[in-house]
Amino acid sequence: MTENGMMAGNGQTEGLTLSSLDNIVGFHMRKAILKALSRVSKVAGRHLATGQYSVMAIIHENPGRTQSAIAEAAGLDRSSLVPILNQFEKNGFITRVPAAKDKRAYSVSLTDEGRRELKDLDVMVQEIEAKVVHGLGHQDHQHLIELLKRYHSII
Repeated sequence: MTENGMMAGNGQTEGLTLSSLDNIVGFHMRKAILKALSRVSKVAGRHLATGQYSVMAIIHENPGRTQSAIAEAAGLDRSSLVPILNQFEKNGFITRVPAAKDKRAYSVSLTDEGRRELKDLDVMVQEIEAKVVHGLGHQDHQHLIELLKRYHSII
């Protein structure tokens, strides 16, 4: 972004004015998220749904928790989580069984195949995160995480 709010670079964005968005945190976060997702998908060699890695990591660290608890932890609404879980189940990454305390709810756990998939994704995500740490420096990386947590608690 140039000083006058013009997008820098070549191609389709050249000459676009985005100055009204330049001071909107959500705009920059969304762009960062999309860029990160694109990078992970490219490295993984396959399309990944938004939040796929996070959802798998949450399930792995909290086996047997309900879909509602997983959605809340991932920052997704249930309607966004269900298609992800349906695809995971189709791929053999998870099992869903009725919850012991509430037969209307489902408890979710990773299968062995799901744990292998998560392990592969984790390597890729950690490589990308290492580039971010290198680019920002450890202190700024930690500061960014803290700022994003604060932002989340404010919104």
